[in-house]
Amino acid sequence: MEVQLSEERVLRLVPQLTLDDARILVENKKVHLVAGTVGALFTRPKPEEITLSYSELRYEPFWQVTACTHMVYERQRMFTVSASGPEVKQITLLGQQQPTQPQPKGSPTIVLSGVEHCEEDQRLRRMFTGDGTNKQDLERYLSFGSEEVIDLASYSWDGACMPPDTKAGAIIRQVITEIVRPVKAQVIHTENVSVEEIQLFFRPVYAFEYLWAAKNKRVVIECDGLTRDLTNGGKTFKKQIKSLLDRDLLFDISADAVGTFVPGGGIFVKLTKAAMNFKQS
Repeated sequence: MEVQLSEERVLRLVPQLTLDDARILVENKKVHLVAGTVGALFTRPKPEEITLSYSELRYEPFWQVTACTHMVYERQRMFTVSASGPEVKQITLLGQQQPTQPQPKGSPTIVLSGVEHCEEDQRLRRMFTGDGTNKQDLERYLSFGSEEVIDLASYSWDGACMPPDTKAGAIIRQVITEIVRPVKAQVIHTENVSVEEIQLFFRPVYAFEYLWAAKNKRVVIECDGLTRDLTNGGKTFKKQIKSLLDRDLLFDISADAVGTFVPGGGIFVKLTKAAMNFKQS
């Protein structure tokens, strides 16, 4: 089996609104998002009673992996052919005469041994959160504009950048395990796996921490920097993210490890990987 890996890419999704724009959206709905359904309407806070204590822009990671397979193989099969009526005693096929076999019900039959020549192609795209959870609705972000990050070490982020907990090797393992499946075959002529896309995206998220002093309640409201969706119950990191983004650690794929991607043991794997070098001399 040959596994071909494409060039890895890191992309920053460009925010569709500024921090101030996001704050205005949140301010207009902060009473509902902070107070929720607590108490009757007359106990709900006034807008001025809920104050902004902290805000941040951060970039959250997600993975996109697209893979395809191409297989050419042969398998033996027995074909049963029914005669037109009980009077048929022999059938000549391809110049060979075959005696029919009577059946308890229906017409007599002959059984032929043949070989099926098969060609099979599959393709799938999978999306994963930074912790390795398969979440296909992340595809909605792929339509937004992005900027490729060539050198992670020198790239200037306009917000905190969160490294993914799950690295490329584990993500690719999940995809290949899903797409490579056993087939019933006597001879396999070609068995190729191509990982066409290995992309790490970072999407913008604005987070606003509000304090409702009368209730001693703090609530973090998040604004999606692409879709403008608002959610409460979020979190802030307040510059606690100190991990450096290292391309070699994020894309931890090696020829020695690729064998673990393929389900089942005893399979010879040839790895073909795009040659890349992003380190500056």
